[in-house]
Amino acid sequence: MSTEPSEGHAPNKSAFRRVLKSDSFIENAFLLILTAALSGAVVPLIIKSVDVASDRRTELTRAQAKLFDDISETIMTCEALALDVSWFGTAQAKNVEMQKKAFDRYTERTVDLIARWRTESARAQSLASPEVAKRIDAFQYRFFAEQDTPMNGLWIKCNTSCDWKEQHAHNEAMLAQANLLILDLAHELGMARDSQSSSPGTSKER
Repeated sequence: MSTEPSEGHAPNKSAFRRVLKSDSFIENAFLLILTAALSGAVVPLIIKSVDVASDRRTELTRAQAKLFDDISETIMTCEALALDVSWFGTAQAKNVEMQKKAFDRYTERTVDLIARWRTESARAQSLASPEVAKRIDAFQYRFFAEQDTPMNGLWIKCNTSCDWKEQHAHNEAMLAQANLLILDLAHELGMARDSQSSSPGTSKER
């Protein structure tokens, strides 16, 4: 029996050796090994970077949600306290004792509420758009000028014997403006149900 290799076997081995020794094969093999090594080091870094970015977005969302809750509670509490004072001074709800209690409650609580409002306005500078942040500040100035100062003036002048009808109507108008401001803030921070179809700052104060 012949032990000579078949005619096609030797050329195949020779071709295989040439492939192994070729520059392109060595280069491709080196690149493959290098890619595998880099993947082991780079992929974890990419994943970590994505995780850090995700954590930052989560922290920002939480901070914005807290700002919305805090500023909404502060503004609406101030408006509710003011409305109680003026409401019990109107003809249809006249109640001297209730108005006195309402004014005492207003006086006691607004000091802390205004301090909180200022702090929340400062937070809004970095968590909301400049336009909405300015409107939060502007509304606080309006609260002082159009509600707090006139109400204290009326109380000093004639307290429960004053006609509070006009001031109560103005307090109601300010409550409506407060609702619009809070709604715009909700749109801005993506917390309103229709925030995708509405743009921030669409409701302007009178």
